[in-house]
Amino acid sequence: MRHLRSAFVFICLLLTLLIPEPSAQSAHAKSKEEITVSVSVSPASSFHSTLTFRARRSFVKQLLRAKTVAAYVNPYWVRATLVVHNRHFLYDHDGNLFEKERPLQYMLGANLKQKIEELVAKVESVHYAKATPWEQVKQTFRRMEYATVIDLETGERFHVQRRAGSRHADVQPLTRTDTQTMKKIYQGKWSWKRRAILVEVNGVYFAASMHGMPHGAGAIAGNDFPGHFCIHFFGSSTHKRKEPDPSHSLMIQKASGSLAANLIGASAEELVGYFLTALHEQDIHSLRMTTDGFPLPDRLAQVASIRKTELVIPSDEKGPLLLEVPVHLTYFTRNNDERKEKWTFVLHRPVPWDRWRVIAVEL
Repeated sequence: MRHLRSAFVFICLLLTLLIPEPSAQSAHAKSKEEITVSVSVSPASSFHSTLTFRARRSFVKQLLRAKTVAAYVNPYWVRATLVVHNRHFLYDHDGNLFEKERPLQYMLGANLKQKIEELVAKVESVHYAKATPWEQVKQTFRRMEYATVIDLETGERFHVQRRAGSRHADVQPLTRTDTQTMKKIYQGKWSWKRRAILVEVNGVYFAASMHGMPHGAGAIAGNDFPGHFCIHFFGSSTHKRKEPDPSHSLMIQKASGSLAANLIGASAEELVGYFLTALHEQDIHSLRMTTDGFPLPDRLAQVASIRKTELVIPSDEKGPLLLEVPVHLTYFTRNNDERKEKWTFVLHRPVPWDRWRVIAVEL
């Protein structure tokens, strides 16, 4: 219902901005074209938010007639899809537009890019939620309060009740059906892996992260959930540490739609941290957002979880465009073997003011 309600509000707003006064509507009706914009948290996500806008025909003509150059889009860096005249386009986080079916990039002028940016931002405001600080969230999501959890990858939703928790929310599914839905999200197996979610409390939506492992005490009879699980919000932390958990922070950034912007502004060391966190969570999409599309080493597929990392401060002897970041780490394989190794990350950026990209991992 939230998506339908928000879509109605934004469509009304857009119509107000783009459609002429009533007396001129009939004369200008044929001068409008439809542009459909869709947003999802990852290319593999089955959960999308889609809005169709009415734009001036002159804008559509400019878009379709823009100069093109041969180029390939990084599928993991796609921000939105656009459909214009049954032609499909991909819009990435750097503000570049590509044709989906052909290796072409459209060279957009400032006005075209600004208008596309505005349309995409409107859909994102419907699809994602704000990363509201935990200290504020808990004033709305109080103990014994009910909420709806929406998984951003699948669109599955279930109901929970907050029972406890001071540094984050300790919650439980309300019913047996809610527990079954939660377990379905985790492919039928409980897991400590984090997921990007939205939490709705009395009509207010928050960007959040959950894990999928029942633990501790539970108090809701008949829900078939042996304990409780944790939901984290911006600035919340685990029971054992005061700092926010990196994995939960990553998922909260995904749920708020801010991950790409944070990656763009990340230092080389921070980008390596994002890579390792995504690898720990087996989040291939987020991991691939840090890279330049190079083939990942086969051994990375053996990593089940990373226990400890220590980044070695890199030197700048290779210059401002190329950097090596050594990391000492301890990790567990899928066979539960513990290994201690040194990995060296090679990062590159085209110009000093551009974003860093991981271009190789030397194991």
